[in-house]
Amino acid sequence: MIGGCWFHRHDGPEMRAAIRTTGGEEAVGEHFPAGITPGEKGWLRVSRNHTTGERVEGEAGAAVATAVRETLTRLRAGEPLRAGALTLLPLLPAAPDVARQTGFLPLAAALEAKAFKIAEKQQESVPELHAVSTADLPVVLIGGEQVVGGLQNRVLNTTILVAAHTALDIPVTCVEAGRWHGQRVPWAQTSSAPEPGDARAFATQEVAYAKLRKAHSGYVSGSLSGAKGYRSDQGRVWNEVAQRVSSTRLASPTMAMHSLYQAPERADRLGEMLAALPRPEGALGFVALVGDETLGAEVFTDEALASAYWEKLARSYALEALDAEPSRTSPEATAPTDAPADATANAAEARLIVAALAGEIQVYLSPGLGSDVRVSGPRISGAGLVYDGALVHLSLFPEDEVAAPAPAVAPAE
Repeated sequence: MIGGCWFHRHDGPEMRAAIRTTGGEEAVGEHFPAGITPGEKGWLRVSRNHTTGERVEGEAGAAVATAVRETLTRLRAGEPLRAGALTLLPLLPAAPDVARQTGFLPLAAALEAKAFKIAEKQQESVPELHAVSTADLPVVLIGGEQVVGGLQNRVLNTTILVAAHTALDIPVTCVEAGRWHGQRVPWAQTSSAPEPGDARAFATQEVAYAKLRKAHSGYVSGSLSGAKGYRSDQGRVWNEVAQRVSSTRLASPTMAMHSLYQAPERADRLGEMLAALPRPEGALGFVALVGDETLGAEVFTDEALASAYWEKLARSYALEALDAEPSRTSPEATAPTDAPADATANAAEARLIVAALAGEIQVYLSPGLGSDVRVSGPRISGAGLVYDGALVHLSLFPEDEVAAPAPAVAPAE
């Protein structure tokens, strides 16, 4: 039954002293899927006793925004990669000093090395999990990355860089509405799984599909601009996942997002698509299109991180292409638009970058290391992280297709 989970009130004192917090309580969003009645499940109010994402302004904020813009202006388009209706346009450094070697560990590698653990808090709370790092290097968790296990699956609300040898509460959103105190799910086949029998811990698996990440990022950006911290709109996220699961006619008793990736036939098709989308050497990210529709872009400056997250992120866009394919049980469905020509893909990349450069960049203190960035404008939205003067990760999403032509970016030779 949907609605088996709820927020627990918590007034724990675990706060980083470097971040100012705000007391008081804030009612959660009112957009709940059918079958969820907050009052019946004790979901009345959620404590705001957590990192609030204080705004960074002045010279410090300007320097962070400059780091983002300088990175975007120093990328060039590579040769398009295609799988069905999905096109990935690789983003390559246009100058040798764009790429950095940070040594940061991606979440999956840190979990596999048993140097990092994500678990339910001692007093469980849907919108927060507890991370403990024993790694000697900072660990990267990207916005929208899913962690599976515990009392219910969650996705990260923003990109976070967790310092070495530290513990941190991380903001998350549930993507499995129907499980909380009910049955545990078996661990997926993943090397990042925790020790057997640790029912409160999490493994990492997928990244939320692109349209969900776009909406989710927007909810968190709105929360930050309203000084409410790294909060999402839980009800709307549940609604989006439930609608997508229902539209695919999958059997998912707990309305879990991971079923969209793990159903055998879908997993096989996604695997076939990913085999046609290998990361080119040097690529720091990509722009993704399904047919002629630009869905988003992913940018790193550390090539090792770009390589580690390439497949996860590509799969999130491949799922959009998969769900655009005609349904075998729906004869009236139409086939997706063919993959665009090279010139069209390059123009889409140029429009997205131009819109990002023209957009406003707001900067906030991150829950971890560095500064959280939020990109907004009439044709663009996005979120990412800057640390030590360099972009760690940035996701960009178009908010409106630009009618006027944009200058093409020269493809890689």
